[in-house]
Amino acid sequence: MKGLSQLYYLHGIGYDYTKYTGEHVVFEEKVRTEALRCCGIETADSALIEQLNFELDIAPWQRVVDDVCLIEQHDSLLKFKLPDHQLDGLASLKIQKLDYAHEFELTSGVVVGEYQHLGVRYVEVAFQVAPISTGYYSAILSLPCGQYETQVWSVPTQCYNPLQSKVVGLSIQLYTLRSDRNLGIGDFGDLQDLISHSAQSQCDYILLNPLHLLFFDQQHRVSPYSPNHRSLLNPLYIAVELCDGFADSQALTELYQQTLSQLQDQKSQTYIDYAQVSEHKYGLLSALYVHFKTHRSTQEVSQFIAFQEDFSTALEALDGDEQAIYWQWLAWQQLESCQQLALKMGMCIGLINDLAVGCADDSLEYQANRTLYAQNAHVGAPPDPWAESGQNWGLPALNPLKIKRRRYEFFKQLLRNNMRAVGGLRIDHVMAIRRLWWCFEVEEKRQGCYVYYPFEHLMALIKIESQLQQTLVIGEDLGVVPPEIKAVMQEANMLGNVLFYFEKNYNGEFVPQTELRHQALLMVANHDVPPFVAWWQGDDLLLRVEYQLLEENELESERLKRENEKHKLLSWLADAGVSHLDINSRAFDVYERLMLALSHCPTQMLCMQLDDLDEQTLPVNIPGTYLEYPNWRRRLSRSTGEIFEHKGDFIATLTQSRKGI
Repeated sequence: MKGLSQLYYLHGIGYDYTKYTGEHVVFEEKVRTEALRCCGIETADSALIEQLNFELDIAPWQRVVDDVCLIEQHDSLLKFKLPDHQLDGLASLKIQKLDYAHEFELTSGVVVGEYQHLGVRYVEVAFQVAPISTGYYSAILSLPCGQYETQVWSVPTQCYNPLQSKVVGLSIQLYTLRSDRNLGIGDFGDLQDLISHSAQSQCDYILLNPLHLLFFDQQHRVSPYSPNHRSLLNPLYIAVELCDGFADSQALTELYQQTLSQLQDQKSQTYIDYAQVSEHKYGLLSALYVHFKTHRSTQEVSQFIAFQEDFSTALEALDGDEQAIYWQWLAWQQLESCQQLALKMGMCIGLINDLAVGCADDSLEYQANRTLYAQNAHVGAPPDPWAESGQNWGLPALNPLKIKRRRYEFFKQLLRNNMRAVGGLRIDHVMAIRRLWWCFEVEEKRQGCYVYYPFEHLMALIKIESQLQQTLVIGEDLGVVPPEIKAVMQEANMLGNVLFYFEKNYNGEFVPQTELRHQALLMVANHDVPPFVAWWQGDDLLLRVEYQLLEENELESERLKRENEKHKLLSWLADAGVSHLDINSRAFDVYERLMLALSHCPTQMLCMQLDDLDEQTLPVNIPGTYLEYPNWRRRLSRSTGEIFEHKGDFIATLTQSRKGI
């Protein structure tokens, strides 16, 4: 393998893939070439190509040890490279932080790889060393030929997983919560209320939408999956009246009551008017900051400074804006309080955060890390039945080689910040740690291909951070999943994500409950598919016609398909022992029986969507729309208290059935 073909491989540019139709597709040369150009490589420069191939293929064998050295705890093998004539003498690995020193003979290793260059045989050799506790450590490798600095990562075998039995929980979009006290958008005060109700019904977790920072001055951009910064929180989730110092200020109390009154009409609407809500709420948050500046105590100042030191990397994106930093401090305090409340009330996991797969291409996160990204490439999905030209999610693509810079610090911080103050982390589109579909223009036409990422190191980071922070990890693995991802997730005790809607066999029948995956989070529906009541009643089909995603003359055909799906579900329920339902049964009655049947399945985590308990007929998001449908704005119809008043008995019955009570 030489020239461009070699560079494609070394740079992670995919060669082929299997399309949803089963067709084997080989990427065109011009497509792969454009992917390299997006990485800043001039593909017509043969000297550059030769130089890059040397740096990526030969030079690593001449470096002895990489910047990062992985030591898997299941075998404690230290690996490094040497010319074979230097495999003699005494070596040592020292980690000053741990007072760790391990000596070994270079003749005691096992050769696990080799490379020939200019008559020299380089070998990669593995040596068993004394165990090292989980974490990242600056280390010195001493050899007869010299001393080499590296960072040793001691990688646990598995992610943290506290589950001893099957559990039940809720999934919510936090902003959708209604209450008398919030300012037009669900907030951390509403989350506390939901935690109390959920814990009393013996739920063990609440799965949240991504809480990432959105765009302060662009209120039409409200998708939590296309955020401004993934390591910062959305200040609109702050419950203002629960902040320290609020109750002591008559002026703040009066302003809060005035704001609440001004938003009453908006709060009664189906959809959040982000422009109106943001104007009023940021006004109140600004007043809260002024109060803090005027009345802050010595203790508060110390705590604020400590927060800034702890979050220094992420906060750099705010460019010293103390007011914005103050809001981050409040938001993280309240999220932490919510998690502590959940644990205090007996939830075994508590809150589960959601990490979006990327950030917007004009975001603070992108600006702060621009050098890590490819040029003119976005991530998306390959062609599928709903998008024959593929999907472009509009999120900039990270350059797989550049994220190695600073020892993968970018991804480490991203994980660490999103695991803070929660008991679990759901990683959206977890396949991204292995490969991502890049979209770009080739000859004025959208093209794309898979680009592969440093899977071993990114997976190591997930396992290390999960154990260090005692955080359960769920990888959203819906769609086409490379087999190596499934295998590694299973070995690492990382849970997958199952949508019942999609769990069908080769005949198109719903799979029996006994065959549903054990190591997973099971949901009937999520934010990208219709709520159950809408699905059963066919409301989503009418909505697709309304927004021109479905032609009027196709509606009847789609209704017949849906009727067929409903009969398949009734057949599945009959096999599960539920025989009293029919095609005309009330939607929520079917949902109740479905969830109760699923409570007996082997899957570790069963999830109720609060939208379904609210009997919602409107989705929070319609894929394929942007501003046509008010995505990510729809509120719930009832408050948390009202939902639990109407559905509390069912929730309690479900949790008791699940736990065998």
